[in-house]
Amino acid sequence: SKTYIVERGKEVVGPLIKQGTFLMKTQISHLEGSVNFKFGVLYAKDGQLTDDEMFSNETGSESFDKFLNLLGDTISLQGWAGYRGGLDTKNDTTGMNSIYTVYQGHELMFHVSTMLPYSKENKQQVERKRHIGNDIVTIVFQFQEGEDTSPSFKPSMIRSHFTHIFALVRYNSQNDSYRLKLFSEESVPLFGPPLPSPPVFTDHQEFRDFLLVKLINGEKATLETPTFAQKRQRTLDMLIRSLYQDLIPDLHKNMLNRRSFSDVLPESPKSARKKEEARQAEFVRIGQALKLKTIVRGDAPTSLVTTGLCRKEPWESQSFCSTFSYETVCADSWGQSLLVATEAAGVMMIDDAQVLPPVQVFDKTMVVKQMHVLEPQDLLITRTDKGKDARLYVFRLSMLKRGLEERQLVRTKCDSRENKLEKTKGTHTRRHTHS
Repeated sequence: SKTYIVERGKEVVGPLIKQGTFLMKTQISHLEGSVNFKFGVLYAKDGQLTDDEMFSNETGSESFDKFLNLLGDTISLQGWAGYRGGLDTKNDTTGMNSIYTVYQGHELMFHVSTMLPYSKENKQQVERKRHIGNDIVTIVFQFQEGEDTSPSFKPSMIRSHFTHIFALVRYNSQNDSYRLKLFSEESVPLFGPPLPSPPVFTDHQEFRDFLLVKLINGEKATLETPTFAQKRQRTLDMLIRSLYQDLIPDLHKNMLNRRSFSDVLPESPKSARKKEEARQAEFVRIGQALKLKTIVRGDAPTSLVTTGLCRKEPWESQSFCSTFSYETVCADSWGQSLLVATEAAGVMMIDDAQVLPPVQVFDKTMVVKQMHVLEPQDLLITRTDKGKDARLYVFRLSMLKRGLEERQLVRTKCDSRENKLEKTKGTHTRRHTHS
């Protein structure tokens, strides 16, 4: 069954507290990279074996320019008001143009090697390395001469202690396709989406979507490595202590340094009920102040779940069914059961208690690649097949449930023609937004 965590708001009193918590939240948000992202883009000619050679490419090729146009828009840095990713927007010291886009609400700025300042005297191209070498994720673009040519790039060619992920993009002019290969530092946890096999994309828009999601997820995964996690924890501790030191004198003055607890209550409550409510509210405020003081002093954990053997990592996976013999493509929960799409057996329903064997809902002619159960709307939305044959289907959950209860025949793709949405042919991904 689905588990929902309900966030309950806490009352924040005073403009200084509101301002302090807002600034702290903003700084933490930027530290976690949850708003905007900057990625490096390095143009490498085939056969170049050192970063000095790659950074010394003054201009790119026609295929590289085509790739940049796919990534985003070319913007003028002079007077740029959007996310700048550390680039100079006043004096053109970091070049005149750059590549920028907005994807899924995130602003993305690309540090393109051929757009950053080039120096004929400085063979190491320090100005270019200063930006790209400090990006967590860097794209390395190479032109591929033919199908069988193997890439010459290795991460060891780039001297950077900060870059954790390299995305090698190779363009093949023979079939107008892009091949993607990922190199991740071993401390970076696994992140999706998984690369297809083979990792070749002929649909350029699909490749763009896949690449941008992969880059964003890669940077977020890197922030969970010990190096970045410790830095984030130190910064968070510093922000909390700073906020505490700024506000706790006023907090103690107003809440704790009074003659008696009754002094904090209204002088003339209109009723016994309101008096009790005021007493409870003030009691909670004083308790929060004392708890904050204890936590900052280091004498108490912030939560019981962070101590002892009960501690669990966020989003820790749990086994639902260890005896399921089919390879899973996708799944979603439905009441106390789980709908699972497989390649070999279609869509199966597994009961939470697992007393009964899995029940087949659709046969293998329905090749479901993505599904979403919307119980409040009584809907099941699926994306089937792939490539140009992909389609969206919508089913009533109540209809499927009735068919299972009456033990009707397993539905086929032919049976589901009336559930097919028009004008969805070729759909390669879908997204559901809660409003």
